[in-house]
Amino acid sequence: MRGIGWIVLYWEPRTGRMVNVWINEHDTGHLAGAKPLLIMDVFEHAYMIDYQLDKAKYIDSFFKNINWKVIVERLK
Repeated sequence: MRGIGWIVLYWEPRTGRMVNVWINEHDTGHLAGAKPLLIMDVFEHAYMIDYQLDKAKYIDSFFKNINWKVIVERLK
């Protein structure tokens, strides 16, 4: 992964595909016309208290806690 920032899973209606995009700030860099389905904050403040410098453990935990039913509902 590139570094700090946000990872966004989008539904891109023009192509009918889901795409992952890294953005630096929460308010810039989003895909025009795409619908965000899932966003992961990978700035240090998101994981330092619980995981210290172990970003990989934070990411594993994040994925274990995704409610995929909610993501499917967002696609509708």
